[in-house]
Amino acid sequence: MIDLKEQQDLNKQSENSCLVQKPRVMVVDDNKDILRTLKLGLEDSGFSIEAYADPLTVLSIFKTIYDNRNGSPVQMPYDLLLIDVKMPELNGVELTKEITKLATNVDAIPPPICFITAFDEYYKILMDLFPNNKHDSDICLIHKPIEIENLTTRLKHEI
Repeated sequence: MIDLKEQQDLNKQSENSCLVQKPRVMVVDDNKDILRTLKLGLEDSGFSIEAYADPLTVLSIFKTIYDNRNGSPVQMPYDLLLIDVKMPELNGVELTKEITKLATNVDAIPPPICFITAFDEYYKILMDLFPNNKHDSDICLIHKPIEIENLTTRLKHEI
């Protein structure tokens, strides 16, 4: 049985854990099964996740973020973007270029981006397009199939 002091300590720990900001990640993948798996796995690993299957919706969100700043600094709601490379209508590379262009137009820096793909041939293309990475010379490219534990480690490294 828990006495009053122990219960108060548990409540205080719970309150403190709620105050800790979870890393905020936007996940974009047209495969809804993969999207659901990533969302659930990353949330279980302590991330706050917004998941989207349509890259055009994501582009619209970023237009709103960068357009609604009213002269003040951009309040970026994401610590990192996790974007699938191969998607219909607007692939991950094109989406990233558009987001970067929107950010550049308002003198802002877009959040770090990690790409996910099942195709090795995209690695060189991405290295040529995005030569700078926050922590090392390699682009953040994560190969499918993805193990959540490895993904969690990599995303925390990139944030």
